[in-house]
Amino acid sequence: MRILHVTQDRDSHKSIASAAGTLLQVLFTDFAAGGREALARLAARRPDVLLVSLPLPDLDEVEFVRAARQAAPHCQILLVASAGAEDSVIAAIEAGATGCVLGPCDARELVEHAVKLREGGSPLSPFVARKLVDRLHARTRVHATVAAALTARESEVVNLLASGLSYSQIGDRLGVSLNTVGSHIKNAYRKLDVHCATAAVMRAVGLQVLDAASREGETAS
Repeated sequence: MRILHVTQDRDSHKSIASAAGTLLQVLFTDFAAGGREALARLAARRPDVLLVSLPLPDLDEVEFVRAARQAAPHCQILLVASAGAEDSVIAAIEAGATGCVLGPCDARELVEHAVKLREGGSPLSPFVARKLVDRLHARTRVHATVAAALTARESEVVNLLASGLSYSQIGDRLGVSLNTVGSHIKNAYRKLDVHCATAAVMRAVGLQVLDAASREGETAS
C-alpha cells in the first residue's frame, strides 16, 4: 500500500517513513506540507491512504476531505488531530474521512492504523466514536420529532405526491377539495422545512415518513 502523509512537521514525516519501512505492507510514503499540495499529488502518486495531520495550514479540513474524495474516491483518509478538535473532526468524517485518531500517537501506531484502514477497518478514537454516537442519537430524535409532527392526513398527502399524483388527483383520491389538498401540502412543507414537492419527498424519505408502496411508485415514475 502507498501512504501520502500530509503534515507541516518534517520530523514527524521522517518518523512515519521510518516506521513504514519496517512493514512489508507499505510500499512507500510520500509527503505533502499542506492540503493543496496533497491534492495536487493525489492523481500522480495514487496513494491508498491519506494520513492527514490537522489542522491544515491552507485548507479547511472539510473542504480538503471533500476535494480528496472527489479526486481519489478509492483513497482512504485517516485524520490525526489533537484533543479539543473533535467537532471539526466529526464534520470531516461526515464529509468522507474514514478514520480518526487523537494525538499524541507514535509513528508506528499511526502506520498500523493506516494499514488497518486499508484492510477495511475504521480506526476511531473512543472519544470521537462517542461524539459520533451522540450526534446520531440527536439526529434520530430530531427526525422522530419532525415525522411525528405530520398529521396522518399530511403524511398521506406526501405519500401520494411521492406516487406521482397531481394535486387534483390527490383530492379525488381522498375525497377533498383542491384547497384542502393545498392546505395539507402547505403545512407539510412548513413542518419538513422545504419549499417544493421534490424536496418534500426527499426529506420524507430521509425521515422514513414514506411507506414502501409510495417509494416504489416514485422509483417507477
